[in-house]
Amino acid sequence: MSAVQSTAREALTREAVTERLKQLLGELLEMEPSDLDDEVPLSAFGIDSMTSSVLVSGVEKWCGAQLESAGALGSLTLTEVADEVVALLRPLPERN
Repeated sequence: MSAVQSTAREALTREAVTERLKQLLGELLEMEPSDLDDEVPLSAFGIDSMTSSVLVSGVEKWCGAQLESAGALGSLTLTEVADEVVALLRPLPERN
C-alpha cells in the first residue's frame, strides 16, 4: 500500500464511513441515502444475506476493509458497521 493510500485510510472517520455506507446501501436497496437511519438495524431495511455480501464487497473495494461476516450485518446499525470499518482501518501499533 502506498503512503497516499495509507493516509487516506487513516483519514476515514465514522461519519465519512457512515455516509459511504448509506450511499452503497441506498444503491443496493434503491433508496435515498437520506432515508437510511444510522441507528436502525440493517435488517429493518430488508437487507438479506445476498445484499449483505454485496455491501461487504463494496466496502472492501472502496477502502480495503474486510468485514468478517456478511451474515451478521443485519443485526447491526450503520453506525456499528462504520465503527467496525474504522477499527479495521486503524493502524496497528508498531512493535519494537
